[in-house]
Amino acid sequence: MIRFSNVAYAHPDGAVVLDGVDLQIAAGEKVAVIGRNGSGKTTFALMLNGIYRAFSGEIIVAGLNPLEPANNAALKSTVGVVFQNPDNQLVSTTVEREVAFTLENLNIRHPDLKKRVDEILHFFGLYDLRNRLTAELSGGEKQKTALAAVMVADPKILVLDEPGSYLDESGKNILNQALNRLIENNPQLTVLRITQYAYVTEDYKRLLVFHKGRIVADRSPFEIFGDYELCSTAGINVPLSYRIESNRDFPQNDPGIHSSIDNNSELKSIVLEDVSYAYDEQDSLLFEEINFKLTNNKVYGIVGPSGSGKSTLIQLMAGLLKPLSGAVKYGGFRPEPGRLAVSFQHPERQFFLETVEKEIRFGAENLGLENIDSVAEECYSLAGLSPDLFANRDPFTLSGGEKRRLAFAAILSLQPSFIFFDEPTCGLDADGIELFKATVGRLKAKGVGVIIVSHHGNIVLDLVDEIIPIVRGGVPLAYKKEDFFRKFDYSGFLSTPELIKYQLDKFRKINYFTEKELAAGIAKKGKNSSQTSLDFS
Repeated sequence: MIRFSNVAYAHPDGAVVLDGVDLQIAAGEKVAVIGRNGSGKTTFALMLNGIYRAFSGEIIVAGLNPLEPANNAALKSTVGVVFQNPDNQLVSTTVEREVAFTLENLNIRHPDLKKRVDEILHFFGLYDLRNRLTAELSGGEKQKTALAAVMVADPKILVLDEPGSYLDESGKNILNQALNRLIENNPQLTVLRITQYAYVTEDYKRLLVFHKGRIVADRSPFEIFGDYELCSTAGINVPLSYRIESNRDFPQNDPGIHSSIDNNSELKSIVLEDVSYAYDEQDSLLFEEINFKLTNNKVYGIVGPSGSGKSTLIQLMAGLLKPLSGAVKYGGFRPEPGRLAVSFQHPERQFFLETVEKEIRFGAENLGLENIDSVAEECYSLAGLSPDLFANRDPFTLSGGEKRRLAFAAILSLQPSFIFFDEPTCGLDADGIELFKATVGRLKAKGVGVIIVSHHGNIVLDLVDEIIPIVRGGVPLAYKKEDFFRKFDYSGFLSTPELIKYQLDKFRKINYFTEKELAAGIAKKGKNSSQTSLDFS
């Protein structure tokens, strides 16, 4: 079905992405792919349908050679790709039109087109949403629509490139249910699942590990996660259960994560006073007369379902949006642009210059900061980007994780008093996540306020001091981290932190807790044992 023989590829700027890849995948195989940012995973996948063309070597996909232009149309219907961000893939106004557009491109006409579209909408549970504007869908519904638009062409190969990265837990459940049903009903469908998250691969029998443009391992997830040296080399974050069962030492966090606060730093705050906001004056209020205060001596986490207003809230606090009523104050006045910086969900939308170096220096130069060379050097270091390797790279040729690191560096160069990170770890590999944690610790120690919007429980548990859940119709309140995880039902929008999940699974086996008790994250007393509690330290 898929055969790669000594395949190599490099970007136009000379950066080598694939370096002698050899691989065979049979029809109907379900294969997971993991590796560091920039290791070649996505490039490999996009070669399957001819989006990228190999510089050397041979590729055969379902009997077709992607290098031959005559095979372009056949490849597009043979290989379907679902990307990380559905907003980059959806092009039509409604769900039905989006699905039909695929068949129109393949020159399929009525009545066959209408029949096939209705079939696929019913299969994915989208028929009742067929006239819904795609812009009004939830994240999970958008990704399911993207999947339906791919599968309506009945491809032989399905490539999933981090399809759940931008989804909350509810959206991931919607997507995974659709995928499971699809795989169950299409045993001959070949599936490639690209991911940064080791737990995603545990449902697959075969796991490919990419490292520096090569496949360095091709085994089962169980075998690979047991190879500690391999995982360390390839930057794989081994699931907690494997680390404990194999008696492996836990990786030591960078000391920057728990850096102490500089007592000489000035206490600064952002204050919201009776703030109300709606997207349009005719719309119902998203926030109504909310009041709270954030200070630069704590790290805050903002969590909640997709569409609940998390990104809107941080833009209000940063002074990028104006409330309908009430006031947002920093230092007693409305925030000035640049003093409070936002790193947005989709970093590529922030780039507009030709090189990484120019992107990093632009903010500092525009603000007239001194010692720009040293500022840029520090930003490269904090973001984990080597100037020698990245300074002259085109930002748009970077991998998804590398783009996110560049976005961090560009924001850090502004030297703001507060930084808002919107889904900062989406697309980051294990090294990048640890680097981000260390960066947050160092920012806090320097007296920079940090606010993190995230769906990832591990990040929230590891980094934040207080958590503000945003549920539409509710009043945002700040919870101490320990109180939030013990008392708040976050199952629909925040992944359960790995440590808590491990503890809950252990308690379930030992103490027979009910699902209700476990869902609430409360372990007050074992039914067959003495008092016990969860450890959040």
